[in-house]
Amino acid sequence: MHYPATIISSTTSRLQTLFEVDNLPASNLEALHFKLSRVVLQLLTSDLPKLLQILYRIDVDEKAVKEAMVADDSELISERIARLILKRELQKAELRQKYSSR
Repeated sequence: MHYPATIISSTTSRLQTLFEVDNLPASNLEALHFKLSRVVLQLLTSDLPKLLQILYRIDVDEKAVKEAMVADDSELISERIARLILKRELQKAELRQKYSSR
């Protein structure tokens, strides 16, 4: 799905705040997914409670997270979780834009 640059930028800004990073790309969704999956992987291996807290704050579906974590490969898990995070944050950014223009 194609998202306007403003939605991607808004999502990137929110993710940088949540994950306390400042180097996420704001113009390319695939690059953002790749970089976010690296951040998720780092948290997955070093600070799982923090990752779970962020997922709760973002309001990612718990069932989907459990399904995403069913794998032996932590890189695959981090890519799946990053995709869930992006999907949810893009939804929220779209809703914010939709209702802020009224």
